Amino acid sequence: LTGAGDLSGGEGGAGASSFATLLLAAAFSGFVTSFLVAPVERVKVMMQAQQNSLYANELECVRAVLQNEGWTGLFSRGLGPTLVREVPSYGIYFVVYGVLMQTAVAENLGSVAPLIFGAISGCACWIPVYPVDVVKTLVQNTEGGADDSSAIDVAIQLYKDEGVGAFFNGLTPKMLRASVNHAVTFWVYDLMMGVLT
Repeated sequence: LTGAGDLSGGEGGAGASSFATLLLAAAFSGFVTSFLVAPVERVKVMMQAQQNSLYANELECVRAVLQNEGWTGLFSRGLGPTLVREVPSYGIYFVVYGVLMQTAVAENLGSVAPLIFGAISGCACWIPVYPVDVVKTLVQNTEGGADDSSAIDVAIQLYKDEGVGAFFNGLTPKMLRASVNHAVTFWVYDLMMGVLT
């Protein structure tokens, strides 16, 4: 990972500086990405949760949201929880991968290190933010102004109705997906960096 640099210390606190730079860059990436991801995930969530084929396709879903809620409904519904999820998640993701790739274990693993550490970093970035993702999905899975509950209201109601366990429903398939997705992501990244440099 080029952006990880040498996180092992070096002279004059260079390791700490590199770590801080990586963390800041990763978290800022998560911040920027949130604004692009939120409207796409709003449509995805509504399409997946629809009953009786309410929307024929994604475009029809977008039209319905715009008609009932305007542009704000498309771009800002669920944006708060998306930011709360993406910013720390990206920070954890790149820092965990960067730190692991600096270890002696990475040297011993050789070319499979990106696969293994990609899977680990993918899981590590999801576990702490998964409850936020559950709340975000519930916030985004409504149409119109009938239910304008805040993310905090949704979280409180979910806890009252189903307890703490509800915040982790679906975690196992998410971890399986994250393992495969991020293992392949970093393996291909590492492979291409080797080819291109």
